[in-house]
Amino acid sequence: MRICKFSASRWITLAVAASAALAVGCSSNNGAADDSALTQQNITVAASPAVDLAGLYIAQDDGLFARQGLHVTIEQIPSSQVVGAQLKGQVDISAQSYLPYIEAQAAGARFRILAEASTLKSGTRTLVVTAASHITSIAGLVGKKIGVNGTNSIGTLLTSALLEEHGISPKRVEFITDPKGYPAMPAQLQTGSWGAALLAEPYVTIAEQDYGDQELADMDQGATENFPMDGYVATQAWAEKYPKTAAAFVRAIQEGQTIADTEPLVVQAAIAKSDDLPRQVTATMAPPGFPTGPVNAQTIQRVAEVMLEFGALGKQYSAEVDQGTLIRSMIS
Repeated sequence: MRICKFSASRWITLAVAASAALAVGCSSNNGAADDSALTQQNITVAASPAVDLAGLYIAQDDGLFARQGLHVTIEQIPSSQVVGAQLKGQVDISAQSYLPYIEAQAAGARFRILAEASTLKSGTRTLVVTAASHITSIAGLVGKKIGVNGTNSIGTLLTSALLEEHGISPKRVEFITDPKGYPAMPAQLQTGSWGAALLAEPYVTIAEQDYGDQELADMDQGATENFPMDGYVATQAWAEKYPKTAAAFVRAIQEGQTIADTEPLVVQAAIAKSDDLPRQVTATMAPPGFPTGPVNAQTIQRVAEVMLEFGALGKQYSAEVDQGTLIRSMIS
């Protein structure tokens, strides 16, 4: 575990986080939880190492969960299996893109977004091509295969929105899902079976450093600028059964988020440790935004609207999306 030496700026950072926790009604008199009041102290969080979740790994490394009386175990579960595992009670909280939760909520499941994890910033999601590629513009993607990390994933939606803004129907490209996800995609792009790949940091940086790949387009533009990416989510049943535990988790995450938002070197260290990455990667990777404070329904609403527009949600959910009731049902 990394030993933290708290500077004056770090104490200011934690004070800001404590203020954010007060805003959502989750603080105690001294900023730490009363352990005896927690009905569940041992919790399992499903998450994969990614810069978008730096707040989680910082909270773990810096003992912020322990200060709240929590013992957190982080388990890596394939993103396609997270929702099912959570509904079965195999994990307590999970952290990933909002898409599968919104889709499950529309179908009748009941999830609650506890805290926001990340928002899109320049360089954090990028369409890349090989150094030898003849594709030099968005128009050059027509008729090509684009590698993504999941079917109807956030990558698929971001790319679809980009194509649409350039007057190209997403139906004119073929999305190919790599079952091994982002870690395998930079190497797969080199085989020539794809025309481009939508990568997330730190794999954008890895693709550039290891293979000389070139950026074709940054996703942080137009309709998807500052787009909400990942969140920390529990089932409503769990959140209602363990409200004090959920509140303690949020307090710790708010501190981790604030540190991530203000101290990039701490983000680099946390991701280097969690994802076993070399310093030359973490030192140059682009960080996302790290939201703090109460979950913003209007922010998450953007995700539902894009899902509806590009078919990740069926038209039968149009009214719920348009009226905002679907997203509001996920936020306490």
